[in-house]
Amino acid sequence: MRIKSKFAAGVFALLALGGLGIAASPANAVTGIGVSSNTAGVAGYYANDNGHTRFRDVQADTTVTPQIKNLNGTSNGALGVELCDPNSGYAAQLGVWWNGSQYQVVYAHGTFATARFPDPCVMSGLITNTPQTNLFTGVTINQGDSLHFEIYYSPSSHWTHVLACDTTQDICRQQFWNDGYQQFWEAGIGAVSNANNLTAPANNLLDSFTRTSFNYYSSTRAWNSINVPAHWELKEANFINSSSQVTMSPNESLNPQGNAFSLSEGSTST
Repeated sequence: MRIKSKFAAGVFALLALGGLGIAASPANAVTGIGVSSNTAGVAGYYANDNGHTRFRDVQADTTVTPQIKNLNGTSNGALGVELCDPNSGYAAQLGVWWNGSQYQVVYAHGTFATARFPDPCVMSGLITNTPQTNLFTGVTINQGDSLHFEIYYSPSSHWTHVLACDTTQDICRQQFWNDGYQQFWEAGIGAVSNANNLTAPANNLLDSFTRTSFNYYSSTRAWNSINVPAHWELKEANFINSSSQVTMSPNESLNPQGNAFSLSEGSTST
């Protein structure tokens, strides 16, 4: 299946969406970036303000794994992408989760019910005070399906768009809304959870992400990477337990191109 982003016409190149890529080896990974350790929130990679960057696009491909059913030791979590403003606590999220009986591709937007500081975008987890909307109503998402996620915000029109594709089934769905002018100073890709019930170490593969990319408000080209040091600061986000042991992490697995990484977790304790 080949699909062109409808949200960045004339900017983003044609994407060839395929199956899950091979996880990058830590031996050949991007290193030397900052690391944040949180008891909940986001585990994966995120970029934040380096003085001038605001993000208008985040994209990633992943696959549906059985581990999503017990994500982070709970059913209260999702795997996907996010745009966020840490100053207001407003965010847009899109991803896949297990609702207790089936996989669903869901999205939500709004302010976090409980903003956890110093960075609510990374520490606050799922948006829970506004509805999580099933984007694929009437469609059965199967284990092993390849998924594409994109959130795009237009600084000129103030419309936010979410796009999700099940490329295995050749199905795409999208939704859009206008919440006025937003300042998305952060973008992230990974797992989002409001609870942490894992035991260390984080050495069991949870899932992998390919074709990961961020882009900023004034960009006139597609970066096709989440590691663009000249324009933003990239960080690795880990989940830790009460003993500061890492229970979920990308383990420095971002490849040199900055467009693929794997996410690993510890054993479930519940």
